[in-house]
Amino acid sequence: MQGQRGVIVSEVDPGSFAEDIGFAEGDVIVEVNHNTVDTFNGLHRALSDLHKGQDVVFKVLRQDQNRGVLTVFLAGRVPA
Repeated sequence: MQGQRGVIVSEVDPGSFAEDIGFAEGDVIVEVNHNTVDTFNGLHRALSDLHKGQDVVFKVLRQDQNRGVLTVFLAGRVPA
């Protein structure tokens, strides 16, 4: 995904919210609730603005061996 801006998911903890909504190692997070994320600090800010029980949508770029780079939307409700 050369040339793409975002934050790479390096690890997904088993049983975590991230695993529950479908994050995978190597995903690149580019938006949180329609707000662009291109640095770790930007992601941290976007996540800190979320509240328990709030709906959240992540726009993610995912490399697929057969189809190239896919845009995937992962949605869930912030755990209480």
